[in-house]
Amino acid sequence: MVFKGVIVFAACLFISRQQTCIGMERQERLLLSDPQAVQSQISTLIQKVNALHTEMNEEVDSLKTQLTNQNKEMSYLRGQISALSQQLNSQGSTFTVWGKNTCPKVNGTEMVYNGITGGKHFTEPGNGANTLCMPHDPEKLPYDVSVINGDDFAHLYGAEYQFSIHRVHIQEDVPCAVCRVKMASSSVMIPGKRTCPTYWRKQYAGFLTASWHNYQSTEYLCLDDDPDFIEGSRRDDNGRLFYPVKSVCGALPCPPYENNILVSCVVCSR
Repeated sequence: MVFKGVIVFAACLFISRQQTCIGMERQERLLLSDPQAVQSQISTLIQKVNALHTEMNEEVDSLKTQLTNQNKEMSYLRGQISALSQQLNSQGSTFTVWGKNTCPKVNGTEMVYNGITGGKHFTEPGNGANTLCMPHDPEKLPYDVSVINGDDFAHLYGAEYQFSIHRVHIQEDVPCAVCRVKMASSSVMIPGKRTCPTYWRKQYAGFLTASWHNYQSTEYLCLDDDPDFIEGSRRDDNGRLFYPVKSVCGALPCPPYENNILVSCVVCSR
């Protein structure tokens, strides 16, 4: 209270109106000594504090409501992200790299398993028409089957290269790897190309292979540019044989194709 009086008095001296200042000082003292005036000021302050407290409570409640709504929205978005991730992981696309023990080092591509290439014998007209990637750790059936005659079975053989390239030599066995592209819904082998269409990702490029033209027919398969081989397999066991494929002009137009030229290939995913 004394400090407030000093301020009032100093203000009076500054404006050089002593009589007026004395009057102001007396009025201030009168107000300070008046219990009703003090009580009125206290009541006013209490009302202001209560109003401020109410305003703060309302603001806090509003912030709590906003936070609750944001948490619900975040929880919903997390659920959406989880659902999308599961959907992406449940899709994907698989393909086989012929002649390799590993999958391409492309982002989003993983190996399912690797193994040994198998198929029909080049001299046998029957058996399966497709080529298989046989795993290194086969599991036996827990039962047997009955047939009419003792030899009523199809046959499955391993595969051998019938050419030499890079590290690979004739008669060595052909490895394979089954791969999965996580962020893709389809994959395709394109013969005669080394690049992929727009918006497609190249998994690997190579050259086309099949059985020799005078042997039993097999699939056309894309062998990797830099094939591997199975160690210790340089023995002439025959079976499913891999030969390079060359183009023949005629119904296959030349140009754009050329006669007696090795056919390229590429595997793409999207």
